[in-house]
Amino acid sequence: MNMINKRHSLILKMTSPYLKVFNVFLRIGGIGSKFIIFTLMSKYLDVKVFGDYGLIVSLITIFIFALGLDFYNFSIRDIIKTNNEQEIINKVISSAVLYSFIYGLFIILAYFIFNNIDYLKPFTFLIIFLVITEHLSQEIYRILIGFQKVLLANTLLFFRTVGWSAIIIYYYYTESLITIEKIFGLWLIANFITIIYVFSFGLFLNYKKISSATLNVKWIKKGIRVSAVFFIATISLKTIEYANRFIVDYFMGEAISGIFLFYSNISILITVYINTIVISFELPELIASAQLPKINGLMKKLKKSLLIHTIISIVFILLIIKPLLIWQNKVEFENYLPIIYFMVIGVGLMNYSLLYHFKLYIFHKDKALLKSILISAILSLLFTVVLTFFYGIYGTAIAFVLSSIILFFMRFKEAKNFLL
Repeated sequence: MNMINKRHSLILKMTSPYLKVFNVFLRIGGIGSKFIIFTLMSKYLDVKVFGDYGLIVSLITIFIFALGLDFYNFSIRDIIKTNNEQEIINKVISSAVLYSFIYGLFIILAYFIFNNIDYLKPFTFLIIFLVITEHLSQEIYRILIGFQKVLLANTLLFFRTVGWSAIIIYYYYTESLITIEKIFGLWLIANFITIIYVFSFGLFLNYKKISSATLNVKWIKKGIRVSAVFFIATISLKTIEYANRFIVDYFMGEAISGIFLFYSNISILITVYINTIVISFELPELIASAQLPKINGLMKKLKKSLLIHTIISIVFILLIIKPLLIWQNKVEFENYLPIIYFMVIGVGLMNYSLLYHFKLYIFHKDKALLKSILISAILSLLFTVVLTFFYGIYGTAIAFVLSSIILFFMRFKEAKNFLL
């Protein structure tokens, strides 16, 4: 970690309020650029093509979570508590070896699977390497956040996302041809550039410790065993968040799927905002303070922050949605405007229930955490299939709200015994 300390010690002397504002700017700028691309493409692309684009991006997101086996939930929590620098390097290298093995296996399996799915086949290799580089970039981001190097993490995120997004925006306003392949290609290049930057400086400034690193197989096995709970929980949670998109596509086709994807992605701004403003700043301290007396105050602070910022983000989305539809000028989307009300309620409940999720997480109540999400996911899948079949896209939206209510209740129920 010498690289981080030496290169950024001067920057980190900035006063905390200014530093937080700057970090928020970087984070929102990075994530916001992807949202701008998504919005522009909803206007630029045909509704059916936009549906394919949205489904592919959703699939990339799901595979990013699947690829990591949620190993970071174990590794970050363990590495943060490690004081010896060489041991930290050993654990980081061990994580990298595990991921390299997973990447190799994924390339082989994905190649054969994607080539047999019509809307994925033209982009097989782009999707495969986007999944890998996005996952690796997220792991780098999580490590930096875990060590409270939020500024560096968000700076890398900003350049990784804004760089390629700016080019697409330029193409849009100069009326150049924009294709899905061009979007994915630029996205992949940006990922490679930032990854090479981190690896180059990390290797240069920590060469001696890296060259002396040892593979900790026992630690990897323990991590996989512990992370299995988190992995099942994460896949279950992503089922609640993303399975409805593919169910809509199955029952109603790409055009209606594109409409649902539009409103679903707009509502996800709530999650992005909460992660940016609340979670990225408060979670590391919560983990580090789990056994300290001040944990009570920190949990109360988290509760207040989640409530306030969830409300702020919902109000913001409801204020911008109508002007956005007018600018978009597509009657297909405007005809389904009520979908947004269902989606923001559902996403808002899911984000506020993170209060109970993190209570279970920081006190290592992993089985209770898994139980709450797994039951919710099974019921969510059932509700979504049945209600979509009978009531179409509005049935999907209603199922999402019901799923969010169930998740909220289950998290609260499992965490109530650990209320502080």
